[in-house]
Amino acid sequence: MDVLDRVAGPARELLARVDALLVGNGAPPGHPVWPLLRQVRALPGDAVAAFVAVRPGPLAAAGAALRPHLDGYAEAVDVLAGRLDWSGPAAQAYDAARRTLATRLTGGGTDPDSFAGRLAATAGYAEAVADWAALSRAGLAAVLAEALGSAEAVTVRTAVDAEPGWSAFGQVGPLGPGAADAAATIAAAVLTAILEITERGEELLERWRPRLAPAGGHRPADVASPGAGADGTIRLRY
Repeated sequence: MDVLDRVAGPARELLARVDALLVGNGAPPGHPVWPLLRQVRALPGDAVAAFVAVRPGPLAAAGAALRPHLDGYAEAVDVLAGRLDWSGPAAQAYDAARRTLATRLTGGGTDPDSFAGRLAATAGYAEAVADWAALSRAGLAAVLAEALGSAEAVTVRTAVDAEPGWSAFGQVGPLGPGAADAAATIAAAVLTAILEITERGEELLERWRPRLAPAGGHRPADVASPGAGADGTIRLRY
């Protein structure tokens, strides 16, 4: 449990009231919440609930679980580098094929397009997303904590609790402009935080996208070999 989990419960109740006021009363004309609602396309309560479900732990664990497999690629290359105890055209063809395969596996440890490079990039991206999630959760928690202790929160609670027929944070009837403005102010602060989180996530993806693009296809090598078959080839997939 992190700080966002600890404030999520109280914030859920407040944001349910804020959402109900926005749905039932709207926001003052020209209020900054209007463009934010259009950009996020969600009410504050729904947007926060969706992000609370984003957990950095599984992402970090996924990245960490991939890294040990890099040793497997290195070990395979070591095996491929072993000395050949045979010679001739077939040995030469096999030697060329295994060198190509070793390059595809690790690229000498420097090729980002090798299998090992792709695996390292996938692990790195998972870990970067985990970091983004952890930092974003802490930032959103701070915004929610500030909203919970604000004067606007008192206004929202007071206005909603005083409304006849209020039940389970359902839609309320017309209220004074103070309540509508308070709800819109809280909504604007929360939606701004959500929008910044999503924009940082999109920027993160764009930075990693070149390293995550699918590698180009590699056709099997056609290697001439005596007695390999009617067409005289051995097809080695790598």
